[in-house]
Amino acid sequence: MKKRADLDVRSLRIFEAVASAGSLSGAAETLGVTQSAISQAIAQIEQTVGTRVLDRSRRPLKLTPAGLALSRHARQIVDDMDRLIAQVQDADVASRAAVRVGMIDSFAATVGPSIVRQMSGSTSELLLWSGLANGHAQALLARQLDLIVTSDPMHDMERLVRRPIFTEPFIVVVPKSRESDLANADLSELIRSLPLIRFSGRSHFGAVIERHLRRTGHSPRMHLEIDTSDVVMSMVAAEVGFTIATPLCLLQGRASLPQVAALPLPGPALSRTIYQVSREGEVSEMASQCFLAGRLALAQEAFPELRRVMPWLGERLALC
Repeated sequence: MKKRADLDVRSLRIFEAVASAGSLSGAAETLGVTQSAISQAIAQIEQTVGTRVLDRSRRPLKLTPAGLALSRHARQIVDDMDRLIAQVQDADVASRAAVRVGMIDSFAATVGPSIVRQMSGSTSELLLWSGLANGHAQALLARQLDLIVTSDPMHDMERLVRRPIFTEPFIVVVPKSRESDLANADLSELIRSLPLIRFSGRSHFGAVIERHLRRTGHSPRMHLEIDTSDVVMSMVAAEVGFTIATPLCLLQGRASLPQVAALPLPGPALSRTIYQVSREGEVSEMASQCFLAGRLALAQEAFPELRRVMPWLGERLALC
């Protein structure tokens, strides 16, 4: 009984590799182990069965009659074990929760990849929606999404868990060629000098900017209205106009960074807080994991890059 127990699947896998390669060195290369490990495994098999399974007098190595008998069954045993392992792994994945996440574009494009990498091992399925905050809020309430990362905390809705993630200031982004003459300009001068490239008024983000302009007594003429940050930044880079955005939006349009300059927003300060919002009593563990993953990615990846581009940001960019 002891000898039968010693004939393990690892040894059989090595034996099959040797039989296929016709040499110990070939099997070692295939399996990524040392030739010494191959020799020891074959020696263990021969000790267990009490006879030689390889004819070492021939090159390439040939199986002895005992080796041929062993080979007929070894492949099936190895295949059965591989199938068993796959079935166990599939059962483990199936037991994990599926999660549906909505993220505003600027967060999804900059921080989203790190969150997905960290969460992928904990879910059987991860569905990620990007887009406008308004659509995500409606999808959360309609139970089409489990949690959202948004600039709209939905304070008028009950039975929601709101976790503030970070706060960032609004900034002005101008063409690089105009940085020197606009660096100290007030908002009125900026509006006179360049057309304002707006973020869509359909978005929560765009609506916040429009309210700020009205409160400060500014009414820029309509020029361009765009949904996504990367397109807005490309327009600024092409010297079509300037925009009011945030550092994360600038990072989303990082391809345009060499052609644009980021300046503090003149006049009264304006900032936004990004929240993670989920329904009470649902996906609590997954929501906590997503929240922590987002904060870690911001602190270790996004914030250092933004502070290199805008050293003046300082503590204006901070985790909550």
